Amino acid sequence: MKTIIRCQLALLGILTASAALLVVPQISYDPFEYPKALFFIIITTLLSILTLIHWIYSGMHFSIKHMPLEIKLLGFIVIAELLAFIFSVDRVTSLAGASYRFQGLIIQLVTIIYFLNAVYIFPKLENSDRTDFFNWLIEISVVAACLSFIPYFIDIRIFSLSNFDNRLYGTLGNPNYFALLLIAIIPFFGLLPNFKSKISRILIALGLLITLITLFLTGSRSAWVALIFGLLMASILVVIKKKKYKMLAIVLVIIFISVGIFTFQKYQNTQIFHRFSMTEDNTGSVTTRLHLQKAGLELFTKHPILGIGQEIIAGQIEPYLPEYLKSNNVFYIDRTHNEFLDILVTQGLAGFIAYMAFWIVLLWNAVRDYLKMRGSNIIHEKILLFAITAIIAIHANYAMNFATISGNILLYLFAGYVVANKVYNKNNNLNKTK
Repeated sequence: MKTIIRCQLALLGILTASAALLVVPQISYDPFEYPKALFFIIITTLLSILTLIHWIYSGMHFSIKHMPLEIKLLGFIVIAELLAFIFSVDRVTSLAGASYRFQGLIIQLVTIIYFLNAVYIFPKLENSDRTDFFNWLIEISVVAACLSFIPYFIDIRIFSLSNFDNRLYGTLGNPNYFALLLIAIIPFFGLLPNFKSKISRILIALGLLITLITLFLTGSRSAWVALIFGLLMASILVVIKKKKYKMLAIVLVIIFISVGIFTFQKYQNTQIFHRFSMTEDNTGSVTTRLHLQKAGLELFTKHPILGIGQEIIAGQIEPYLPEYLKSNNVFYIDRTHNEFLDILVTQGLAGFIAYMAFWIVLLWNAVRDYLKMRGSNIIHEKILLFAITAIIAIHANYAMNFATISGNILLYLFAGYVVANKVYNKNNNLNKTK
């Protein structure tokens, strides 16, 4: 049985690597996330088969009564997804997903199944396996960061910078997608003190430096805001739990320096700081997002209960956009630049309430579990804190951008871990009382 779990852990490792590194040469720009969507379906299917085999031969019993509340709430998300599809204005697109994104009903259901697999797998892992897996994520982020610098030396289409004003985006096709991947994994660099070898610590510190430089060169402003917000929330949890202020002090210094640079760049016009400066085009980006969100709210009022269907924003939002944002030969609008508003538009109040209920309950329980944790297993506690930080950072980014398949692979992996942690602790407490 341990072999099956090890195989599942290997599949999770392959999947997370694919989220960062999978590309299709010469055609990577056109299908965008299609290769990752297809790979996601294949790996999740294999995970599910192994989970079913392990569950059957372990003699485990299914009980709705003892099921975590988070999993019960998933049922409402599934219902909302199905209703959004049934009443969609374009069921074909809602089923398979729109071009470039491919986040229709199929991928949404695959994501939920993937989350359930993560919940099943993590409690059965040894602590050393968990640590090794999250170290693997660190290695993935460093490799992805290093690969993103290739365009500075070789001009190839996959890594072309021409479409994004010299912003790095590596193999992910979009600098904001790349930035999301980095901010999701950066918290796990906090495992550095657990490395006993001095060389390992130096390498991890160097990897963190490379990752931060790469994040800066993505030019993603919302990613920095999301990362700082996530770290700020985590540092507050550390203060509440341990009365230690070092992490909070460091985050506040980072915020102070960031604000200082932002203010200073109001008077400078260097290329590297351009996207972080107070220029007319950067403030115009905020105005554009406000226009998109206003249009999204107007579209929502036309289908407030069940939404217009997955991936149907493109075309439907056109009547509510200002002239300069209407579709042309160069671009079209298929998102409101806010994942929560996207859910409200595509799945209506039903989907939005189900989604928010799931994540609020999950984070509430995760935070409560972290604050309650006592004992000698400090690494277990740290990984839980980092997973919470990553979830908060991803959602903060989604509040300013939108979901990606790569981002959701990490988001629901971490979510599966925190729910698994709850199950793991509950089972341990039951064993101690017997």
